[in-house]
Amino acid sequence: MIAVMTSNRTRRGLRIANVLFLFACAVFPGVAPEEAHAQAPDFDAVSSRLGDAILSLSRGLIVKPTVVVMDFVETHGASNAMGAELSRRFSGALAKNARDFVVADSHYEFDTSSATRLPSPSAGDSAVNCSAGQPKPTFVVEGFMDELQDRVVIRIRATRTEDNKAILDERVTVPLTPELQVLESKPPLGAEKPSGESGPTWVRPGFHPPDNGAGFPSVDSGGNYTPPRCLECARAQYPDSAMAAKIQGVISLRILVDATGQPAEIAILKGLPCGLNERAIETVATWRLAPAKGPDGKPLAIWQNAQLSFELSN
Repeated sequence: MIAVMTSNRTRRGLRIANVLFLFACAVFPGVAPEEAHAQAPDFDAVSSRLGDAILSLSRGLIVKPTVVVMDFVETHGASNAMGAELSRRFSGALAKNARDFVVADSHYEFDTSSATRLPSPSAGDSAVNCSAGQPKPTFVVEGFMDELQDRVVIRIRATRTEDNKAILDERVTVPLTPELQVLESKPPLGAEKPSGESGPTWVRPGFHPPDNGAGFPSVDSGGNYTPPRCLECARAQYPDSAMAAKIQGVISLRILVDATGQPAEIAILKGLPCGLNERAIETVATWRLAPAKGPDGKPLAIWQNAQLSFELSN
């Protein structure tokens, strides 16, 4: 058995997650599509203007205002992984323009009176108050997508939660890349599944497993395999909602590590609420490993079990 354990760090008096990686033995009304495509600004330009608007409205506040970017949804209301990815990109662009305001964690949860829509909860969240201790965000950003032949037009609307005043309402066009096309057909991370199924599953964009990966061996199948070895395995940070709700425990995952040492598919076998499952998947997706080797010494794709431990300090 090979184990890699990270050291503990303290954040707001709470320890971040110890990462224990166990290698088991084994188109919008009134806007013409082409006109929108030609005139729409990019995320950086819109986030810069939003940042300026937030600063203008926040002068004199003692506490830095908080901004939450919700997962983008289709105009008719459906959600998918493409919307989650596009909201993540916009959140990143906004964070680069964050001057005297804070862009909150993507899994931030708050009282339903502060916005018309909340993030989809992870399995088990219904039994846990993940917004416990969480103040309302000062501003909420929502996105509504229309998919065209070769692009996605997004209406980005930001409101101040205190009075539901719109502070920005613009449209952005992004290319509909093959990566986004794959995500468009997948549910967002954390979407609830029918009873009896495992937790959230992530598949790397562009990766197409044959027969849902049934053809890949497992480290614990008894074959003469050299298991993957961790090279760069970042530690998982606690989501704000999980810290506020004081959730602790261990998340069990199953990872398909491809022949280059990159995670190709990640499934939650046993999870935790309040955004911890999503945070675990986001973290493991960034890992880089030395690939497994078969009896012939050649690299190969293989299933591998792992655990992430989330603990708070006393």
